[in-house]
Amino acid sequence: MIKISVVIPSFNQGHFLEETIQSVLSQNYPQLELIIIDGGSKDQSVDIIRKYEHHFKYWVSEKDSGQSEAINKGLKRCTGDVIAWLCSDDLYTPGTLLKVNEVFSSADSSIGLIHGNSRLFNSKGTIRIDTGLKQQIPERVLAGMTFPQPSAFFRKSFLDQIGLLDEKLHYGMDYEIFARLKMVSEFKYVDYCFSEYRLHEASKTTSAIAKFITEWTMVFNSIVNGLELNETQLILKESGISTSILESTETFFKKFSGKHQIDERQLAYHHLVNILRFDYASGRFDRCRKIGNYISLHFQNNLKLEPEISQIIRRSKLPSPILRLARYLINFLQSK
Repeated sequence: MIKISVVIPSFNQGHFLEETIQSVLSQNYPQLELIIIDGGSKDQSVDIIRKYEHHFKYWVSEKDSGQSEAINKGLKRCTGDVIAWLCSDDLYTPGTLLKVNEVFSSADSSIGLIHGNSRLFNSKGTIRIDTGLKQQIPERVLAGMTFPQPSAFFRKSFLDQIGLLDEKLHYGMDYEIFARLKMVSEFKYVDYCFSEYRLHEASKTTSAIAKFITEWTMVFNSIVNGLELNETQLILKESGISTSILESTETFFKKFSGKHQIDERQLAYHHLVNILRFDYASGRFDRCRKIGNYISLHFQNNLKLEPEISQIIRRSKLPSPILRLARYLINFLQSK
């Protein structure tokens, strides 16, 4: 049976933290290494951690620069064959760690990461099941997140090759590290619901979509520059999403320039679509229209295969006040 390390980063999430801890401990997995990194919470978090501290390999509560640093603190202490991090408002489903053990025990050594499904939920119940993408080709993985992070587990041996999270990133750090991991290993989809992803008013996914987009574009530009993908660089400039880069990310990907066969147009298209979706969802309609017009002009064949994207592009052409009113009404009705 493989040893699995789970890191839980937390900050002032005392109203969720105990349920998260219990979801891991109730796995009754004999080779579990659980690490809690708290950012100096001022709520009841530390009391909850002390309640369960005899189950932890390590825990600390001290100020840090954010979630990325907290996760890295935990990753540095992991000794498991397989590692994951679980945010303190998310949960593992029953049987998850046994399933992870089963899959990795029989997987080829080239498999560096497995990912499964996640139940998205809020205070009213299930919203949907997120399966992510089952085929993890480089053109998709390098373009953005393609699976739910709480349902991802990866081998420590590959993490040792690529390094830890970039602590400059606070929203796109999972995308960036998984893109690096794709350069040295293969990913495998497992049709199993590993986690439950909680959406609430304070969650970053709910409250900070625009910040995710900003970091995603920065990471993507850094990847493209590092791999020296000239056609994709041109598309980024023409579509208006060329931005500053992360030097460390660019440097890492330079080592793989020319070593992977990548369809640059497909790579660029998938990233543009990611930004389009989230610009539309977050109300950044001006850029959404510009990207939509660019996609319509240069990627007509792709759009024929994705009617949902065509629909977003059509809707984005409506006046912004109408789109904002429609969004308000939809959110109002969903809250009833």
